[in-house]
Order: sequence, then structure tokens, then C-alpha cells
Amino acid sequence: MESYRSEARQQLFVVGRSALRLILSALITGTTPESLRFTTSSHGKPALQNNTSQLQFNLSHSHDAVVIAVTRGAAIGVDVEFMKARPTMADIAQHYFHRQEWHSVKQAIESGDKRHALQQFYKVWALKEAFIKAEGRGMAIPGDSFYFHPIDTPSPAMALTDDITTDATHWHFHHQFVDSQYSVALALNATGCEDKLIIKQRQLSPGLSVWAS
Repeated sequence: MESYRSEARQQLFVVGRSALRLILSALITGTTPESLRFTTSSHGKPALQNNTSQLQFNLSHSHDAVVIAVTRGAAIGVDVEFMKARPTMADIAQHYFHRQEWHSVKQAIESGDKRHALQQFYKVWALKEAFIKAEGRGMAIPGDSFYFHPIDTPSPAMALTDDITTDATHWHFHHQFVDSQYSVALALNATGCEDKLIIKQRQLSPGLSVWAS
């Protein structure tokens, strides 16, 4: 069973990277998927080498789903989480989330509505991961140094409680639950974007979604 799961994860990894190459090459004139070259920042965020196209991207996969986000000239991050029950859910929220987010998760747990508690936890988790990935410094950003409000909306705002060298007003977020199994969040830094922000979603296959702006 474990070898099957490992093989499935490997296949998902290959599908995600192959799809990413196809999408990026389609957006860059005269480029093939095979010719694309990638690099990583000092914190491990992937990017295109010699990126004259100014394309930025992010990819996330969980269980049987892959989500890819692409934009031009703006930092972007995406996260997908398969919403499985965790016995340590309350502990994770208490120690990693901001106290306001922890309070909302705690209330959901204490209500006895297991489905709502699961959704509340994974919504906060996915939003935080999407922002951290977009910002590019990974776990150097403490989980309790920012929070989302109001958490019950699909596009919450972000508030900062620590100096993490970013302007919260420049960030846009979107969240949705997919197939009642996945929590998906997008983070986009719209600094310098004068046009109205438009986010498009495309479902390329049952397990593969692309978000673009």
C-alpha cells in the first residue's frame, strides 16, 4: 500500500511539472516545454531563468489534485490541501495560527460540527501557505505574524501583526472548497498593477486546475 501511495505521489509530481511546462511555454513565444530552464531563490522559491517574459508561477499538489497559478509581473502563490481529519488539528492551530484564527478554529471544534471545524482549519492553513509561498521567504515568516479577516468570506483581507516588510493592502486572496474534499487558496501581490485585477480559473482535468491573472 505504501509503495502504491509513493508511486501515485510520483505520478502526481510528474503530471504537475509537465503541465506547468506546457502552460508556461504556451505563454512565451518561440519556446518549447523542453527548453524551459528553472532556478530557485535563496529560500527555495522556483522561477524561470532569464525571465524576460516576467511570468511568475506557483504549483501545489495534495492527494489527487494539482493546482497551478500563473501571472505576469506579480508575485503569486497557491496552495491546495486535502481535508483529512487530524487528531492534532487543534494543537497545530494553537501554535502556528494567529490567535484570532486559532479562536475561530477552536469555536468550530467546540461547536461539535466536525465538517465545519475541518473546513475552518484547512481554509486558514491554505491561505497562510499561499501567502508564504507567494512572498518567497518560506518559513522565515512566522505563522502568527499575520492573519486573515473576515475568515468566512471567499476573499478575506490580511492584517499584519509583525514587520515582515510587505504592505498588506497590496495583497489579494481568494479561497474555495473543491469537491468537498479540497481547500484551495490563491495569494497575489498586485503592487504596481493599475488595471482591474481579474482572476481566471480553468479546470484542465478532474484533478488539475489552473488559476491565472
